[in-house]
Amino acid sequence: MMQLFWPKNIEFEVAIEQLSSNKPNQPFDQEVVAFTQALSKRFLRIRELPEVVALGYWLRKANIKEMQTTFERDTSDRIVRSRGTVFHIAPSNVDTIFVYSWMLSLLAGNRNVIRISGKEQNGLNVLLQIIIDELGRNEFQKIAKQTIICTYGHEENTTAVLSAACQTRVIWGGDETISTIREIPLAPLANELAFPDRFSLAVLNSEIVSKLDEIQLDSLLEQFYNDVFWFDQMACASPRLITWCGENQQAIIRFWSAFEQKIQQKQYELMAATQVLKYTTSLILATDSKIENLKNGTYFSRVKLSDVPVGIRERHCGGGLFYEYKVDKLEDLADVLIDKDQTIAYFGFERKELGSLIDAISSRGIDRIVPIGKALDFSGVWDGQNFLTSFTREVIII
Repeated sequence: MMQLFWPKNIEFEVAIEQLSSNKPNQPFDQEVVAFTQALSKRFLRIRELPEVVALGYWLRKANIKEMQTTFERDTSDRIVRSRGTVFHIAPSNVDTIFVYSWMLSLLAGNRNVIRISGKEQNGLNVLLQIIIDELGRNEFQKIAKQTIICTYGHEENTTAVLSAACQTRVIWGGDETISTIREIPLAPLANELAFPDRFSLAVLNSEIVSKLDEIQLDSLLEQFYNDVFWFDQMACASPRLITWCGENQQAIIRFWSAFEQKIQQKQYELMAATQVLKYTTSLILATDSKIENLKNGTYFSRVKLSDVPVGIRERHCGGGLFYEYKVDKLEDLADVLIDKDQTIAYFGFERKELGSLIDAISSRGIDRIVPIGKALDFSGVWDGQNFLTSFTREVIII
């Protein structure tokens, strides 16, 4: 069942026809930049939803200006234009991701069709209301006419109509979702960006952790908490595997003990269904020969591994389930990394050491290495792909 959030009071077929009749913009059009600032101001006020505040911060004027400066510098002697219409298929597990995708496409000059999840999410409801309010303002009528926001079930014919009408398709979702949608053809000149299931990890230097005073440790745990629990550990960039480098066992015990206190301070509430799923998942994992130790706690579970095979990665259920793995030196981590691995959040390592780790990786894995606390920070390059490049095309004049 199609539900059209924007535009209002219009049939879907008419909305598609009207969208296509509106000319795309130049990259970093002034009205578009003003629209990003209007959204930023509104999002920054939603203090009860830190992921929405983070989105507002990403949209702040300084960040957009920096993007524009970089884009114009890189394309100063070239003619770069939008691709036309971009069709975004948003995921159900991260309610803010469609806005990042949409904003980058909008800044590139494109018209946009956004299919959001039909799943009830408080954050999504708040975002939608703000967006619809802003699209209704007179000063943003150009953008309003270049935007469709909708939701519908798994009707392949609707996806086929939208896929045929777009020049770029962006799919955020699980591997199965992406495989299903990829069977639906695109127009011959269209390109596609796909963001499938990924797995992420954190690596900490236990010797450096051991030297932290109480204030420093609390700061680290605050950052770690945000990386893990903003989306119940289900965001693709949230650490699920915690790798300890070094021999300081006391530092590890202190870290987890203090982290339990941090969760209590935050008054984090895990849904009963997630709690049960986490507990049963850990019991199933306990039968695996790669499991060395298992500790089920009130707020989180720790599963110590001797190896990190694909099957164990696939069983992860989020909600505070931590796999733990130990390496003698950072480069040894390369031995367990696979294509699916996306983000490494780190603490206690120098850039040179991190560079050596990248050089040691033989798989396709790892697209981002960021300090703990930055795992969920979005950028214009994601999963190794530059959005502004993919959302534009170059015109050659000889």
